Amino acid sequence: MPAVPYRPLADFRPRERLAAVPHTTRRFACRSVLALSPDARALAFVSDQGSGTFEAWTAPRAGGAPSRALSLEGGAVRSLCWTASGELVGAADRGGTELHQLYVRHPDGPVAPLSVDPQSKVQRLLSWNAASPDGRTVAFSSNARATTDMDIVLAATAGGGERILLAAPAWHVVGGWSPQGDALLVMRVLDNTTQDLLVVDVASGSAREVTRHRDDTQHVGAGWLADGRVLEITDEESEHLYLAALDPRSGARERIDAPEWDIELAASSADGRVQIWSVNADGYSKLCWRRDGRVREHDLRGVCNDLILSSDGSHAAFVRLGARDPWQIGVLDTRTGEARTVVTTTRAVTPEELVDPDLVRIPGPDGPIPCFVYRPRRASAPMPAVLVPHGGPEGQSRPALVPVDMALLQRGIALVVPNIHGSTGYGRAWQAAIHKDWGGIDLRDLRAVTEWMRARPDFDRDRLAVYGGSYGGFATLTCVTQLPEIWRCAVDVFGVANLVTMLENSQPNWRRFLDRWIGKLPDDREKLVARSPITYV
Repeated sequence: MPAVPYRPLADFRPRERLAAVPHTTRRFACRSVLALSPDARALAFVSDQGSGTFEAWTAPRAGGAPSRALSLEGGAVRSLCWTASGELVGAADRGGTELHQLYVRHPDGPVAPLSVDPQSKVQRLLSWNAASPDGRTVAFSSNARATTDMDIVLAATAGGGERILLAAPAWHVVGGWSPQGDALLVMRVLDNTTQDLLVVDVASGSAREVTRHRDDTQHVGAGWLADGRVLEITDEESEHLYLAALDPRSGARERIDAPEWDIELAASSADGRVQIWSVNADGYSKLCWRRDGRVREHDLRGVCNDLILSSDGSHAAFVRLGARDPWQIGVLDTRTGEARTVVTTTRAVTPEELVDPDLVRIPGPDGPIPCFVYRPRRASAPMPAVLVPHGGPEGQSRPALVPVDMALLQRGIALVVPNIHGSTGYGRAWQAAIHKDWGGIDLRDLRAVTEWMRARPDFDRDRLAVYGGSYGGFATLTCVTQLPEIWRCAVDVFGVANLVTMLENSQPNWRRFLDRWIGKLPDDREKLVARSPITYV
């Protein structure tokens, strides 16, 4: 293979970044790094431009230079919401602890604490639609009462303390206020494939379930409709996630959009008259919205990583990623269908230097495995190749620019990026197959992908590597301990080496999820030891 000029890795890092929320977190926590002002003339977003620390910035929707809106010394802003009365609320943590505190920037400029207890171990979740219709109250999730639970708490934006609205032994997330402001849609999250919806009376705190609980059935709250129904993403009696309107009184459900792919994100305007959603079709996103009884579409030609709607439904804001594009924030006018980029990151490479992937399906023992295959522009066969399992495992590799991956491609190294069993985006059975089977069905898939790579004439079978982070790190360690003869090198980024110690040292409010995802101690100890990479070192 001819020598390929190497650019230092720093050249592939955008000079500034927009913050991102993983899809599962965005959907189940309703968190967003975007917010639109009450009149939809300004856009707020989280970025590390200038300081290298994530802060909240605002920019005119019509375009123009951004200005810093919310900055905390030693802290990083993680999510936003903008109230009807003009307050910008942000959730921030210090030192990467994920112990979020809430702060509010009032229209006249000063920043004040809204829910802050820096000496405690309290976690808070701020939804993009956390503010009441009158802007006086913000609803959020907190584990202040019990470390194992996430309750729903109300706080006045003008100050004056907090009130627990819903306290119960579960993880609860705000799903949106009713247009009248008298009720709150709440999602009870049991795990990545099981959620229920509740409607809570704001005055009394009384709650009632509006979905029938079923294991491995999703009900993700996405707001309210003008007629009093709630908007949900669900796979009730379906293999894929679809968009539906649910009557909270009768339980009757109307399907709004039920494609052969998953609905990934959705939002409704504060008055419930406009809805927007994103369809994940084989990793690529398409925006759809309903206004005045008409449904329209906009092909993003990339990945929708975040999606919100203005209070009046006139504009939507979204984060778009592409395999050859940096992070971009776009705004869509739901009245005209016009979409334009408002904010983008700068970069040290041009799109012409980057590559789009090929989408292939590799035969596997448990079904075809979808993979994105990236081939470098300036390389000849046989070329080295890297297997890149994603994190999660309930996540999805999408055709989006990743600086490290692009650096490898520039070095003449091909990438094979699979969505093995456990990945989202391919139906409930595919996603749930890995539950309590880490190191089982996933290893079979990884073995099949590896055999495919070794059989390719354009890949050098003697120069194969694997790398991944988090669950992808676990998959990497599994590959090198179970298939050691294949790899020239491997890189594990904060992956799990020992499933037993992971469960023993997990945070209290995560244990109920890990019991369902990975296994329960002491019942599953023997199996977990057998599936832990450290066992084979």
